[in-house]
Order: sequence, then C-alpha cells, then structure tokens
Amino acid sequence: MGSAAYRLLNQIKKIPGTDENGRIDAAALAAWLAEVRRLCRDYARAEVGDHCLGKLLSKAPGGENGIWPCEAVCEAMEGIASPEISTGFEIGVRNSRGVHWRGEGGEQERELAAKYRALAERLHFDYPYVGGTLESIAASYEREAAWEDSRAKISKRLSD
Repeated sequence: MGSAAYRLLNQIKKIPGTDENGRIDAAALAAWLAEVRRLCRDYARAEVGDHCLGKLLSKAPGGENGIWPCEAVCEAMEGIASPEISTGFEIGVRNSRGVHWRGEGGEQERELAAKYRALAERLHFDYPYVGGTLESIAASYEREAAWEDSRAKISKRLSD
C-alpha cells in the first residue's frame, strides 16, 4: 500500500486544484494536501509523503504577480510549514534542473543561487516559510558553486 501511494504521488504532474485555465484554487489544494497528509500519517508514511508533496509543489507555476511559486502554493506551504515538505520542494527544484553541461567552475550555480535568493527576498515578508525554503536552495547552490570552483582549480593544477 505504501509503495503504491509513493508511486502515485510521484506520478502526479499537475498540482491538484488546477482549473482548465491553469489557475490553482488555494482552498481545493489545501483540502487535498490535508487529506493526503492524513492518509500518509494513518499508514505511517508521513515523512516520505511530505517529501513527495514537496516535490509536487516544486512544479508550481508562477503567479500572476510574477512571483514563484504561485500564491496558492505559497499559501498552502505556509499553512503546513513542514520541514519535510521543504526538503521535498528543494529536491524537486534541484531535480528540475535536469541534465546539464559543466562549464569550468561554479558560475552556473552562482547564477541559480542569485535567482533563488531574489525569489526568496520577494517572498520573505508575506511567506516567510517559503522564503526560507528558497533561501536554503540558494545556499545549497552557493555551496555547490564553491565546490565546483575548487574542483576546477584542482583539475587545472593536475593538468599543468
């Protein structure tokens, strides 16, 4: 049962509560999340369930006011404020990058860090939990940039 639920949650491509115009009904999303979280708790799968929900929420569209994720997803995440949903969201964001070609050093990661930090700054006041999650993503990209810089320096030294 747990494996089936995990597969189902990982296969959902559209945020529940999304209408035909692509807008998400915040109340419908919140109700769906509450029910899924209740079922996951009942079957002792709360942690992995929240990870899956976070990954799903990371697929959210941008909002009409230009913020990402959209307001309905921000409200839902803020209402729950689960560390495990935040972790799943971060995993989803990082996985959405897909396959990428390495340049030399961590410039790509610094650009991503700047992008997520700017998003976090726009959200911190109204959605502090979501802003903190985006800030955490930015910090992880900064750490990866430093690692890539070190790796490039080592490769250059070894090839000289």
